[in-house]
Amino acid sequence: MPAKDLDVAIIGAGTAGLSARSEVARVTDNYLVFDPGPLGTLCARTACMPSKALLQSAHDFHRRHDFDRLGIDGSDALRVDGARVLAETRKLRDTLVSGVLESMADWRASHLVNTPARFDAHGVLHADDRQFRPRATVIATGAQPIVPPEWRDKFTTRLRTSDDIFELATLPRRMAVIGLGPVGLELGQAFARLGVSVTGFDPSETIGGLQDPVLQPRLARALAPEMTIIHAEAEPVEGPDGAVTMTWNGGRVDVDCVLVAMGRAPDHAASGIDALGAVPHDSAARFHCVDLDQRQMGLYLAGDAGPGPALLHEATDEGRIAGYHAARATAPDCRRRTPLGIVFCQPQIALAGETWGDLADRRDTLAIGEACFDGSGRTLVSRDTGGAIRLYAERASARLLGAAILGPDAEHLAHLLAFAIGQKVGLEDLLQMPAYHPTHEEVLRGAVRSAHRVCDTDPPDLELKRG
Repeated sequence: MPAKDLDVAIIGAGTAGLSARSEVARVTDNYLVFDPGPLGTLCARTACMPSKALLQSAHDFHRRHDFDRLGIDGSDALRVDGARVLAETRKLRDTLVSGVLESMADWRASHLVNTPARFDAHGVLHADDRQFRPRATVIATGAQPIVPPEWRDKFTTRLRTSDDIFELATLPRRMAVIGLGPVGLELGQAFARLGVSVTGFDPSETIGGLQDPVLQPRLARALAPEMTIIHAEAEPVEGPDGAVTMTWNGGRVDVDCVLVAMGRAPDHAASGIDALGAVPHDSAARFHCVDLDQRQMGLYLAGDAGPGPALLHEATDEGRIAGYHAARATAPDCRRRTPLGIVFCQPQIALAGETWGDLADRRDTLAIGEACFDGSGRTLVSRDTGGAIRLYAERASARLLGAAILGPDAEHLAHLLAFAIGQKVGLEDLLQMPAYHPTHEEVLRGAVRSAHRVCDTDPPDLELKRG
């Protein structure tokens, strides 16, 4: 059977693949999306949304510790029904997945091939017994959790990843979390606040992706009362009575469940692109290959399959960029948005623009400003956690380059700062913005003033004279 010609093939119907499809469909109807399922996007099924639902339950329950200071009695009577918390998380998850499926209704029957698709060495895409020859292909196959195979084989259901942690019937009594990046930290704190004894392992000091050396110890102090953090590599071995024993250089602890959060690896093998001999071309997000007939074919990587950060808003952008250019057979030339990352632990972590690591070679040219949330009016009245904000600006021009925040509701300040960085706003411009009282924006103003004092530019005028 001859291969059917396609303008565009999209391999993967996750966030990036669906975003690519929306752009491709504006140009051509001769496209297909290949995905064996489960459908519904990683975000809705196992990542962003169910984790935030679990965190909401955990943070709300943890809030009971402030009730006495608020004059509210009876907090000692509150209890966690672990089975119900997890069931409610899955219920919300299923609602969100249903919404994604409904959004696919108008094209699913005509353009979705619900089977795996793989390239052969000749550039032919195989899906069961059908064959296709796409002019361009968007690779949006996502990523898989990194788990040593011997661990999975040995510990089976006692070992979980973010892909299946929400399928637990009830909360375990003791849990180990291996890897304390954003995913491990969020889920680790959620389970700890719901009453699980949590031990987290990570050899790195940059917990939650927070690199700033001033904010790192603050985060460690904030987490210490809730979960044990061990900066070491740990190995799970069989423990007593069906438990798993985590061992490391200097100790051991028995747990009932191990959450492996060691990151995710792009699932390129799912598409067979290795067989094509693809080579980089034009940008990190585009590849080309030449088959035996000397026909050039464009390959566009998007989402977790690509080189960018594994974040939903990045996957959405990458999908749209890939779909736009795949439909037109052009090279991506889009300017990316300002980097933005948020960890929904408490206190929240938020990074906007260039990070401490990004600026490693330019630190002697920086003006760094800092201010604390600890004693601010908003923090005091809400009985919230403290924290601090650190701003990185170019000393010569007073232009804002990046920010790291550890504090309450950091997500909102981070968006404001990401917008300012993207617009190349200077510190003097930020000082002209109003800050209502009592709000966390007052703390931001303090950090802006702190940074501006060490810039080489002249003081602007009245604003700093008020300070």
